[in-house]
Amino acid sequence: MSSMHKALFDILQHLNEGIIVLNDKLEILIWNNYMGNITDLKQDQVINQNIYKVFPKLDTNYIRESVNSVIKRGYRAFLSAAMHKKLIAEHLEVNLTISKYDYEGVKYLIIECIDVTSQFTRIKQLKDSVNQLHSLNKKLQEKEKIIKKLAYYDPLTGLANRTLFYEISEKYLATAKRNKSILGLMFIDVDNFKNINDMYGHKTGDKVLLEVANILKKCTRRSDVIARYGGDEFLVLLSNINSYHNYKFIVSKIVNANNKLFISGKDEIAISLSIGVSFYPRDGESIDELMVKADIAMYKVKNMGGNGYKRYLP
Repeated sequence: MSSMHKALFDILQHLNEGIIVLNDKLEILIWNNYMGNITDLKQDQVINQNIYKVFPKLDTNYIRESVNSVIKRGYRAFLSAAMHKKLIAEHLEVNLTISKYDYEGVKYLIIECIDVTSQFTRIKQLKDSVNQLHSLNKKLQEKEKIIKKLAYYDPLTGLANRTLFYEISEKYLATAKRNKSILGLMFIDVDNFKNINDMYGHKTGDKVLLEVANILKKCTRRSDVIARYGGDEFLVLLSNINSYHNYKFIVSKIVNANNKLFISGKDEIAISLSIGVSFYPRDGESIDELMVKADIAMYKVKNMGGNGYKRYLP
């Protein structure tokens, strides 16, 4: 063996992929070290052996036809580990590339064996990581919804809380100013709520607040904004009002709802509300001004015995 051939042979031994060289009888002439590492078969066990004897799983009609096409037509054949399982070893996934090499009138076949077992493992790990990230992202989105709900909605009634009411009302007010339209604000307080809590307990008080929320939902329009301001105080923002008198239809429905809450099947609590109403632009230029004016009107109703409504009048 010349020094050049020996150098090339040594290079083949140090390649990080399996190299097998066959003669035209499909007998193994070269078997590099990497092949020995992945198959546990040493050179002296395979040299001059027929490739189909060394690897019986290669002995199929499809692979024989592929090899014959390489020999006769010079095609390159590729056998994917994904399609052809465990051709080289039980514990490995190996891609095979088969090509022809002619040298001084002699035909040789070169088989390149690339172990993709670790690649499959990494792909599986990547898929698992992607699935875990998807699951985590879904959980984070669900938690974000919960956090957002806690930040903007009253946990008892499910109505908008004070923070969300201010955000929405400022937008409604800006629209009213732009369109030169009327915006109404109702400040609502539950009559005798402290007495209800003292007499029946806070659980019953919560039931009363839930019932008030239901009354407001039933008696207002979809375009109106309902919020629990705090304690037993509620707010309703009335949009799309054509005149200052249009609010009466809505507020009278609320006052005349005549809702009663039955306790333990015998006691009943009559739910009545005191409501004050103010309007942009007549009563103020900001939401805070409208709330102050509506609150003043609501307390006038309270002082008159409650269960009614009144517009703010200077």
